Amino acid sequence: MRVVAYLRESIEGGEDRPAFAQQEDIRRHAAAQGLDVVAICQDVPRPGLSLGCEGYRSLVGIIRSGNADAVLLPGVDTLSADLVVQEIMLWDLRARGARVLSTDAADVEVLGPVPADATRRFVRDVLARVAEYREALAAGPSLLSAGPGPADERVVIHLVPSAEEAANAGGVI
Repeated sequence: MRVVAYLRESIEGGEDRPAFAQQEDIRRHAAAQGLDVVAICQDVPRPGLSLGCEGYRSLVGIIRSGNADAVLLPGVDTLSADLVVQEIMLWDLRARGARVLSTDAADVEVLGPVPADATRRFVRDVLARVAEYREALAAGPSLLSAGPGPADERVVIHLVPSAEEAANAGGVI
């Protein structure tokens, strides 16, 4: 399986592992699992500036181009310290057709279909409903561009004049 790895260091430093340690975890895990690392994308901390996302954008580009089947992380915390942001990013990667893998064995449950954490389940449910809503809208004909027809007879559109239009018309429209 072709994988693109993603890593980042925090601006604060804190308890984050340095990039070289994250790369080594990725290399060891990939070798042990028979994964082919096609690229390693990294977001680099820059003193005085917020952490950029050029590495993540590159990762998305590699996925979009079809040059990788999965994303390999040295832990889901690499995506963000915020659990909701993690879930949004995981959803985004999966929606782009990528599997998400982690070198951290503790992430197996998090990356599974039904995480134990209630917040993660809630965020996934909301994101799934947003996706369903978008698909439903995209699947149906556009009300603005479709001409009248049998399917359109069920739709009633009543245009309500603004207060200004009503006043200009003497209250009668």
